[in-house]
Amino acid sequence: MDVLLILVFILVCLLVPVVALALLLYAIPVRASVRLIRDEASTARTLEVSWAGFGVRSPGTGVKSSIGILLGAHQVLTVPVPKESPPVGDSSPESAKNRVHQETPGTVVQSDAAKPAGNVGLNAGGVITVVLNIVRPLISFGSVAGNAFRFVDARGTMKLGLGDPVSTGEICGIYWASKFVMMASRVYVDLEPVFDREVLNLDITLRFTIRHPLLVLIAAARLSMDPGVRGAGDTLLRRKAGAVPT
Repeated sequence: MDVLLILVFILVCLLVPVVALALLLYAIPVRASVRLIRDEASTARTLEVSWAGFGVRSPGTGVKSSIGILLGAHQVLTVPVPKESPPVGDSSPESAKNRVHQETPGTVVQSDAAKPAGNVGLNAGGVITVVLNIVRPLISFGSVAGNAFRFVDARGTMKLGLGDPVSTGEICGIYWASKFVMMASRVYVDLEPVFDREVLNLDITLRFTIRHPLLVLIAAARLSMDPGVRGAGDTLLRRKAGAVPT
């Protein structure tokens, strides 16, 4: 009897955190925002995703890549993301593809990279089969994700100049005339015309929520385990390795 009670206690201790986490994943939405900043010198994009007070932020400025760990609204940790090192050897792709070796005087032999790959790829029937196998699971996942996805709002500023004062005024006039419609769609972007030069400066933040993320995770797991999707992935991998006949 004591052994049975111990086993029940262990089972409850294992299940309670899992059930609690599942309930939290169902009840608490995921919040995401994308900020796009563009000026005449550079372009920067920032992606931020948070759930239950925890989040990650990826600046993605193109200069240095890092991931910030968030606790509430504060960034508590920065994790650098190492960039992929270039392949050893000649850095020019063209010279790598067209490299030749001269084995004997007057004889030039193409390297393996320059040799034709042969009939590697999928024929029309194979492509149609792959597409048909993944359409149904993709539609099922898209239905779940679409029901969970919600657009919150878009806010920011924009400077627009087309280089022609007349064209700039016409575009800005159309924008201002439709501003009430855009506000009804939760788009709050102030437009400033620039008549003396061609310019497009942005500072816009898009915010989204994903309701019931547990359902999205379950749908994603079902998608990844679907035989058609897994078969399509294996086919593409074999094709990339050059092992799929026509």
